[in-house]
Amino acid sequence: MEVADAHRLAYRRLGGTAQDPALRAVGWDLDGDTVALRYAIDGLGELTETVRFPGVALADHLDAPTAGALDVLHLAALTSYVKAVVPRRVILPTTDPAALRMVTALLDDGLAEFAAINELDLTGWFEVVADPAVAAPGSTSTVADRDTGGPRTAAGNPDDRGVLVPVGGGKDSAVTALLALRAGLDAVAFSVNPRASMQRTATATGLELLTAERRLDPTLLAWNEAGALNGHVPITAIVASIACVAATLTGRGDVLLSNEGSADEPTRTVRGRAVNHQYSKSAAFESLHADALASATGGATRALSVLRPLPELVVAAVFVRLGAPLTAVNSCNRAYTLTGDRMEWCGRCPKCLFVQLMLAPFLSPAAFRAATGFDALADTDLIDRFTDLTDPATKPYECVGTIAEVQLAFDLLADTLAWREHPAVRALGHPGAASTERFARMVADVNTSALPSRYAAPLRDVLAELAA
Repeated sequence: MEVADAHRLAYRRLGGTAQDPALRAVGWDLDGDTVALRYAIDGLGELTETVRFPGVALADHLDAPTAGALDVLHLAALTSYVKAVVPRRVILPTTDPAALRMVTALLDDGLAEFAAINELDLTGWFEVVADPAVAAPGSTSTVADRDTGGPRTAAGNPDDRGVLVPVGGGKDSAVTALLALRAGLDAVAFSVNPRASMQRTATATGLELLTAERRLDPTLLAWNEAGALNGHVPITAIVASIACVAATLTGRGDVLLSNEGSADEPTRTVRGRAVNHQYSKSAAFESLHADALASATGGATRALSVLRPLPELVVAAVFVRLGAPLTAVNSCNRAYTLTGDRMEWCGRCPKCLFVQLMLAPFLSPAAFRAATGFDALADTDLIDRFTDLTDPATKPYECVGTIAEVQLAFDLLADTLAWREHPAVRALGHPGAASTERFARMVADVNTSALPSRYAAPLRDVLAELAA
């Protein structure tokens, strides 16, 4: 369907009345420990998303860096509402070029999977308009004219202050937390809408867990039921932005994300366009987000991925090398759905299969099964799902690694006595394909030079241990 037709159909179905509607990023307001992020779609209604920082009197902490981080969050979160009717114009309360570039990328590339699933071509569809006057009268966020106690200047060098580590309950953030501890940093863990696995990760790494609670406007959920366009949004951009607000509130300089190098590989190519489920985890977006954050906060806080130089397979090896308890984490995405609060590993979804495949070369079958309760590699019914991980045409829209490292993992297992007779390994692994040498080269090729030295040093140390 043409985008214009899909837009008109969804907009009218929901009762929209404007001739040429736009989404307006109206601003944000504070109420106790909660920030309200406000948006409006012409002729359809106003929307308010809330993010709560329990126990924090936000107005008392509203210095320039915190206000700037809230501006970035307000912009990152608008994708959830844009997708409902994909209005052509998106009007922002800022003229900052870095902010405009970030939002444009989130709409064009961050919504590419949403577009593919809905059979839309959003290329060039959105018009991002800078208009500070869009901010509602009385809104805290007017961006161009706000009294926050002075100009936006950095509250000290981020390298001189503590760090905040977002933990999603999976293996990657556990690795980042352990590397921060190895570096002797003053670190705290942080989660949005925390689940049990997130608390377990913090407990296992010995970090205090700070939290925030994000709530979508219920109107959006009602619109979805009534026929709004729906699909994947670049959620990591939103979570990372919430974490940056938390960092400014606690006086921490760096938010240590856990986005690995494998996130840069597009998931699929659809109608000639690269579509990356993990776009907001990619190096390209991380750079855009960093620029917007630096401009908005005066460099008071940064968000960067310590694991950026690593392929997923090396992250898994580091996870095991650091002694991270597999019983403390859960990377199954089905466990994090609205109804998944009592679920652990399902053992059948693409993410469960991928995580087993990454960890298996460094663990015994018995150890993996004891920690997770499943062994998908032993299930003949799942061979086709494993095959999808090796095929560019069927690679699932999930946070999974590159096709090359998936094949290397199978080849490593095909050369491992304990795993080589598992049905999926027999079907997809290539014994005698120099897998050990290929993995050694993968480790040796990791380049940490782009990381600040206090993060590069502990990572280099553990890589040296892997190579020994």
